[in-house]
Amino acid sequence: MKFMQTTALALSMSIAGFAASADMPKVSAVEVEANLSSYDDSNALEFWPTLDDDLGKAIASHLEFDDASAPRVEVQLTKVAIDGDTVLPDSGEFNHLEGIIAVHSGLELDNTTEGRSEPEVLQSFPLTVVAMTGEGMDLPEGWYLVPPSQEDFYDAMVAAYAEKVVERLDFD
Repeated sequence: MKFMQTTALALSMSIAGFAASADMPKVSAVEVEANLSSYDDSNALEFWPTLDDDLGKAIASHLEFDDASAPRVEVQLTKVAIDGDTVLPDSGEFNHLEGIIAVHSGLELDNTTEGRSEPEVLQSFPLTVVAMTGEGMDLPEGWYLVPPSQEDFYDAMVAAYAEKVVERLDFD
């Protein structure tokens, strides 16, 4: 994954620009669950047990929080894979994150049991982020590709997924 070191740098610069230039959407909560049960052999959570917490924090960093009447973002990660395989190698590397994002209306309460209403689904969409390698890439003379560390690659994938989630939110 030699290309990703350069991509990670560009990605972090892109995210900083995104956060600074865009009006941050207001939500009441962000909930992320890594539910990889569709793939019995998936071992991603053995390598990355805090994936759901890390993704939730990354998404939350691009949002403003308001009261319970604001929309709630729910992310269900359903697949973590390396080149399509849900069994990650001993290094824990992956290049594919896939899930379903749902935006629910805020839960309105009037302090009685009867006053609770189920939140309406305002928006729902699948989201997949896949990293590509830079193999076979022609670099200018004097340029070198440096492979990222396992943590750098993980951080770049989580940050890219979070950025795409927030970019697709549409509940004005």
